[in-house]
Amino acid sequence: MTVASSSAQSWALFKEQVDDTIIKALQPKIIYPILAKTYPAISPAVEYNVTDSWLDADEVAESGEYSSKVMSFTRKFATIKDVGIAPRIPINWIKDARWDLVNDHVEAIGFGIARKINSDFLSALYTFVAGGTVDGQTYTAVSGNSLAATAYWSAAGGDILLDISRGLGQLGYQNAGEGKKYLIVHPYMMQYIRLDPNLVKYLNYGDPALIQRGIYPTPFGVDILETTQASQTYTLMVNADLSNLKYYEREPLTTEMEKSARSKNLDIVAYTRYAFACGRPKAVVLITGCLA
Repeated sequence: MTVASSSAQSWALFKEQVDDTIIKALQPKIIYPILAKTYPAISPAVEYNVTDSWLDADEVAESGEYSSKVMSFTRKFATIKDVGIAPRIPINWIKDARWDLVNDHVEAIGFGIARKINSDFLSALYTFVAGGTVDGQTYTAVSGNSLAATAYWSAAGGDILLDISRGLGQLGYQNAGEGKKYLIVHPYMMQYIRLDPNLVKYLNYGDPALIQRGIYPTPFGVDILETTQASQTYTLMVNADLSNLKYYEREPLTTEMEKSARSKNLDIVAYTRYAFACGRPKAVVLITGCLA
């Protein structure tokens, strides 16, 4: 164990490193920046618009008038939520420079908040397409965008490529076929994707070397996002370009340190405030019944 030259130096070093350590643990684990755009929230409730309509241009004659068209919007309000955690550690760990124990706790804070944000985001994605309430706003189920898998992906009759193709077909039917698309799956579900003979045969030309090295195929141009916070029974397909997903950040990840009264412990308080919204739910497809 390394003893610091003074408690004051150890304390200063601790306060300097906490924020960086938490953010370092948080960043690689969150997926919302891949699918959603971040906007500042200037109030506890954020107003946004939802639309499923499009604007189409018309050809007109030489002396004709261009047609006037209007998109239809529904106004909604997202309520900002407060998410955080406040673990307690002994102050003696800092005085004695027990950075191994301190860093374990500080990194765990970042992981814990990342898991919570992921879970919230994926739950919101499900609700945007299947219907329900997200951050105080009610969404109506998108007609036709909830598909049942051909069979369990673990069963002999399962056809993962067909289910992905059907999801893409539904996005095309909703005029949301163009753009960058992602398939969000749980690691338990991913084990069947890795071993799917069609992926190996048709997408890797019969060579499993890519999958063996952790380089997964992109079936029909769809990137696969694997996260433990995803459901083990269904998967979500998202058109990141057209779904208009929003992450409203009222307060970024903030850390505070407080000494507990009459105690030799220190509270590390880490919190963030945010809300999720979806401007075009038709660009999200739900595939149910992938696994039991």
